[in-house]
Amino acid sequence: MAATIRDVARRAGVSVSTASLALNGKPLVSPKTRQKVLQAARELNYHPNAVAKSLADGRTRTLALFIPVTLEHLFSSAGFFGRLLQGMHRAALERGHHLSLHIVESEEEAAEQIRTLLRSRRADGLILTNPTVDPPYLPALKEAEIPVVFLGRPLGDWPHVNPVDHVDNDNVEVGRLGVQHLAEKGHERIALLNGPSRFTFCLDRLEGYRQGLRERGLPYDEALVWTSDMTEEHAYTTVLSALEGGLEFTALLATSDIQAVGALRALRELGLRAPDDVAVLAVNNTALTRYYVPPIAAIDLHEERLGYEAVQLLLRRLSFPDPSCSNDPNDARKARTGKHVRVPCTLVPRASCGCSSV
Repeated sequence: MAATIRDVARRAGVSVSTASLALNGKPLVSPKTRQKVLQAARELNYHPNAVAKSLADGRTRTLALFIPVTLEHLFSSAGFFGRLLQGMHRAALERGHHLSLHIVESEEEAAEQIRTLLRSRRADGLILTNPTVDPPYLPALKEAEIPVVFLGRPLGDWPHVNPVDHVDNDNVEVGRLGVQHLAEKGHERIALLNGPSRFTFCLDRLEGYRQGLRERGLPYDEALVWTSDMTEEHAYTTVLSALEGGLEFTALLATSDIQAVGALRALRELGLRAPDDVAVLAVNNTALTRYYVPPIAAIDLHEERLGYEAVQLLLRRLSFPDPSCSNDPNDARKARTGKHVRVPCTLVPRASCGCSSV
């Protein structure tokens, strides 16, 4: 006969209610007890009846992830999104939830799929990556009666999506840190290869680039700020055009690893080497930056932790969905403002900027 939750509780030496809390990822169980219950469930090959659980509490135990970028962008940034998904999957699994991935090539497509998902009640909460300045899926989110977490900074207060929870790096600091490191290596003409300005992280990194220049007493030259899609080919043609136009610079900060690779290809084609002629620093510390020749210096965003924190934040909102119902005015304020989790970034020096590889 199939094992029951009573068998699991007996094996773990806990009550049935405690076993249920542990298996459902509730926060009222200590980590030690949770591990004991999960181990007992594995040993007994216990599998809860998902349909019965859903009927009992109205939960699907599924979290929907939307990545509203083109497939070319997605696969070009496979290192970033792959580690992001690892963190999300681990956090969801720990709490007895599943992650459903929705790849949409535009924000308009995301809006339609979000409406379909909400009508079918196929998810308990939503995670959206890569927020932009004015995404067309806002009306769909306004209609949503389930929690939403953004991976990235949504622009402004978004009062029509309440509360606004998000997880992100400090992308202003990312841009500032990149300029600071290159300036410390003696560079004064530092170019920025940024992504499309519709993405809020690109706006923030541009601001950080400006701050970094100001702090070092270096002038801001708009001619040294370039925009390309998040693909190697577009980065290559953008940098090649700048080089052929006679722009002088000795260092380049690329806002993604794949853009850095495209930039290095353009440099090499014109007989320039990194770091001897141009130092190159990328955002995103991936296998691509580690094993490229020369190894590319990078700012590590800790993508796996970003994904883990996003799911954790969404699950906390599911456990305590509406603090505004509380008698505590501080809880009501938190419901209006939402919660922000910031993951720190780390500089990883390597040969492309004239440092020893790490």
